[in-house]
Amino acid sequence: MKKKVKELLYQIRIDVEASLAEDIRKNNINDIDPRLELVLQQNNASLECQFDAFNNFLKECESEGNINNPLYKWTKDTVKNKKKKYLKSFTVYVKNSQLYEKNKADKIESEIKSLNIKKILKINKYNSDPKNNPQPPRKYF
Repeated sequence: MKKKVKELLYQIRIDVEASLAEDIRKNNINDIDPRLELVLQQNNASLECQFDAFNNFLKECESEGNINNPLYKWTKDTVKNKKKKYLKSFTVYVKNSQLYEKNKADKIESEIKSLNIKKILKINKYNSDPKNNPQPPRKYF
């Protein structure tokens, strides 16, 4: 019997200048560049600040008493030591999900790139394959 191969899912992340990051976190995207807001609306998407997402993860772990694990410890250090970096990094969520099909990720990536917004410094596409994603360093185990 053949083992069913799990389909990879994808996500888009953008890194932006600090001034744009602040406006995005305050929900002022439309004031900065209505074209970006339109791309998000047309794809039923939103931007989630990585720093905020990490903090939400920590709060969830703490409320569940699940703080004695490598991912929690690593995330806690990341929030403490790399705040500046992750305040400028955003994940595109589609229908409130951080992972979605490749064709949707490709479409969003292409549409954001075509806007040529100078304050968007980097656009990355990631997939759900664990071997392609960083794992907590040994010191957290």
